[in-house]
Amino acid sequence: MIGLRALLRSEAILLRRNPSVVLWVVVLPLVAAIVLGAIPATRDPTEDLAGLSWFSTYQPILLFFALSLLAIQALPDVLTRYREQGVLKRLRATPASPAALLGAQFLLTAGVSLAVGLLIVVVPALLGAGWPGNPVGVLVAFVVMTVCLLSIGMVVASVFTRNKVAAAAGTVLFFVLSFLGGLWWPRETMPGWMQTISDLSPAGAAVGALQDSLGGGWPGWSHLLVMLVWTGVLTLLSVRLFRWE
Repeated sequence: MIGLRALLRSEAILLRRNPSVVLWVVVLPLVAAIVLGAIPATRDPTEDLAGLSWFSTYQPILLFFALSLLAIQALPDVLTRYREQGVLKRLRATPASPAALLGAQFLLTAGVSLAVGLLIVVVPALLGAGWPGNPVGVLVAFVVMTVCLLSIGMVVASVFTRNKVAAAAGTVLFFVLSFLGGLWWPRETMPGWMQTISDLSPAGAAVGALQDSLGGGWPGWSHLLVMLVWTGVLTLLSVRLFRWE
């Protein structure tokens, strides 16, 4: 426990000193949410988005955006870099085991993403954009999304042993999932076949579950099931493939 706390503290300091993480994970999605929430026209429902507003369409996407950057890009980058530098191997000879490092990374990713998520939800609400219709549902969807995206990041760190290759793969995967989540093309305007692909992807399922609960309902069981299936399969794969050295 002491080793985990020490690792968590040191990893948090390293993360805070990374300006790109602060900019892309905290500043960019928060500013986007504030701008969308502060403009009255973006809060009005539109037929172009199946009766949703631009704000209600993009708020869950911004939540996914922030977490996916941490889980799919930052996490594999850290783990593969530590593996190349022999950090994971050296940790075996200390009270702080390699497993404790994984635990610290998971807790740090979840904690930062939760803090950013609260800002993305609370700050626009204070500006008049409205509060989540079902906070408990939002929390459930967010927790399942967090576990799912962490499992994706672990697979990237397991399959690609070289840091630069893992970083490139994480970037490509991030853009693919962002597209399926509706970042550049709102899911409501996609053709039917593309919406189906989106719904079956971790990104589309996560955004859909968040959208359901932010709007006042409960996360759709199909969205939660998709994320849980992906989580189970990817977790088994990463456990089988991950190497400490």
